[in-house]
Amino acid sequence: MCGIVGILSYRSSDLISSCNQMISHRGPDGAGVYVYKNLALGHNRLSIQDLSESANQPMHSDDGNYTIIFNGEIYNHHEIRSSLRNKINFKTTSDTETLLYAYIENGQKIFNRLNGIFAFAIINKRSGDLIIVRDQFGVKPLYYCINGNELFFGSEIKAFLKISGWNRELDYSALFNYLQLLYSPGEQTPFQNIKKLKPGHFLKCNIYSENLNVKFNKYYELPFDGTRHSLNEKDQISLLDSKFSKAVGRQLLSDVPVGFFLSGGVDSSLVVAKAREYSESKLNCFTIGTNSNDSRNEGFSDDLFYAKKVAKFLDVNLEIIPTDIDILNDFDKMVWHLDEPQADAAPLNVLNICNRAKDLGFKVLLGGTAGDDLFSGYRRHQALYYEKYFNILPSFAAPFIKGLSGALPASSATLRRVKKLFQDIEKPQIERILSYYEWIPSDAIFSLFSKDIQ
Repeated sequence: MCGIVGILSYRSSDLISSCNQMISHRGPDGAGVYVYKNLALGHNRLSIQDLSESANQPMHSDDGNYTIIFNGEIYNHHEIRSSLRNKINFKTTSDTETLLYAYIENGQKIFNRLNGIFAFAIINKRSGDLIIVRDQFGVKPLYYCINGNELFFGSEIKAFLKISGWNRELDYSALFNYLQLLYSPGEQTPFQNIKKLKPGHFLKCNIYSENLNVKFNKYYELPFDGTRHSLNEKDQISLLDSKFSKAVGRQLLSDVPVGFFLSGGVDSSLVVAKAREYSESKLNCFTIGTNSNDSRNEGFSDDLFYAKKVAKFLDVNLEIIPTDIDILNDFDKMVWHLDEPQADAAPLNVLNICNRAKDLGFKVLLGGTAGDDLFSGYRRHQALYYEKYFNILPSFAAPFIKGLSGALPASSATLRRVKKLFQDIEKPQIERILSYYEWIPSDAIFSLFSKDIQ
């Protein structure tokens, strides 16, 4: 994790250092700023590939015409670099330099060739074009603020707090999203005037233009067109296994030690199992010492038992981090670091794991986050199984079932889930499916706001 920040403004040179300092926690291994006319760029570095100072950022092309700031990792940068070797005399082994020259040689066509997680900005001083890009799935954060003829962008919202004069009014529709879905989809943030650059998009403007004219472009869209592949189950499993193995192998690319989150769940266990195939040395894994009573009360199993079992089976080291979270000391820190509202207590445990991993010399940890989203592992996905029954219910039955389920006590996780399953049973199917993603019903959220805001 690195951090980037940029300011396109007549006051950029006065602000860039303080803005860069606001996100210094993202990069303890180096910080740099660069000012060119009315554009200022800042970078905080966590060195993962090529640990030398020659790979520091902002990074400039040999002719000085291009400058890049980059947060993330390009997993296929060796493949991209090999296609450029006859044209470029590389000075480092960093993926930053690969990305810089790949853009110089290929322009915007390179974006879809990138396999990785990234947010970066490149300035072409000859033309004045400034390009700001976010990865295909939006893994790396990228916020921006258009303030009249000024443009600010960065890895975190707090990078803009040292800048005066921009509209800080709240976006109440975004707050509604956070309460209902636990996140805000699309580009909305808690501030009306700060947006997220959408996944698979880039923005472009010209620093020499008298009027700021920001253009947004989509370079990637999920290839979801309804096409069905005719592979049988055995071949599908084989193809998935091959792609999954390749993905894990690529993400082991690092010049520093790599560790692993191991919760004992299917996702993190699979990542460790695949990484084990690539490693000749014993892997180092980290897990949290869960409170089994709390887990059972919320309807979850105690994962520590499974983490230990997987660690023994795969013959990996397992560091168990105690759950002695000091909520009073850690809560404000987590709010500060997360930037956007967050309803999950998991980051507090992740903080403890990361602190311990850092103490043991690990800068990189791989985990199974998002596996449930990709492979339908959540109960809201499993609820779709019952749709075939809901669709054949007689019209008079739906209100009756809703009334019965609504009368159930919310004393256990199971009963709460039954109530949720049937709360919108009388609605059209699309609204019913969407309701599975709601954590709080809309009318309950509206009641939290004043009449004007409603």
